[in-house]
Amino acid sequence: MKLFKKGLICDILISVNWKEAMFMKFLIVEDERHLNDILFDYISDAFLHSQIDQVFSGDKAIDKIQENEYDLVLLDVMLPKVSGFEICKEIKSTSNTPVIMLSALSDEENQIKGYDLGIDEFVKKPYSPKIVIKKMKAVLSRYKKLLSDEDVEYGLLTYNMSTHRIHIEDEEIVLNKKEWDLFEIFIQNIGHIIERETLLNKVWGYDYFGDERTLDTHIKRLRQKLKSASPYIKTIYKTGYMFEK
Repeated sequence: MKLFKKGLICDILISVNWKEAMFMKFLIVEDERHLNDILFDYISDAFLHSQIDQVFSGDKAIDKIQENEYDLVLLDVMLPKVSGFEICKEIKSTSNTPVIMLSALSDEENQIKGYDLGIDEFVKKPYSPKIVIKKMKAVLSRYKKLLSDEDVEYGLLTYNMSTHRIHIEDEEIVLNKKEWDLFEIFIQNIGHIIERETLLNKVWGYDYFGDERTLDTHIKRLRQKLKSASPYIKTIYKTGYMFEK
């Protein structure tokens, strides 16, 4: 069973009251035991019906993600044995599991590296556990929208991620597979800068060595199809793109 296909998030993100939500499964990867335990206590209180696994080293984290499916992973960067970046790469190579990275390495370069690997949020240490819980709920809510059978409105757009249908001001538009893949990445990362290399890796694969102008061509076509919503795709000079109304 693949994450987000059945069970787990697909079945649990129904209740508005998170304490009444159905079973959820989380992984905390943090080598500082007291921080790990604090997060455990806060998550236990915020998500009553949940299983929370705790690991304190990178190699143990790899073992856990290979053996289990999680609804969300809280991931430190500086870990014994294997770094958080390597763990994130492993997670995202096999699933769409949400990842919130927790790190004292809060400079721009390390944050960008995390987002390039597909993290959903970056939380700087020291942090408030209450803020971590808020971010967990926000990330899970975003994934709920991506998995929902219902239409979602965003500015001029109305889209349904399950049926792959998009309307612009009541007019339906048709995207090819690559255009849809790009649109889905943008929706998953609203307000975040996505580097060109990241888009190429996610849509065309890590072994893609073709012309980067391929990406530009597909972005151009996607903009054309989005019509009045085309300004939502913003070009970030010498970096990549950002999707925001």
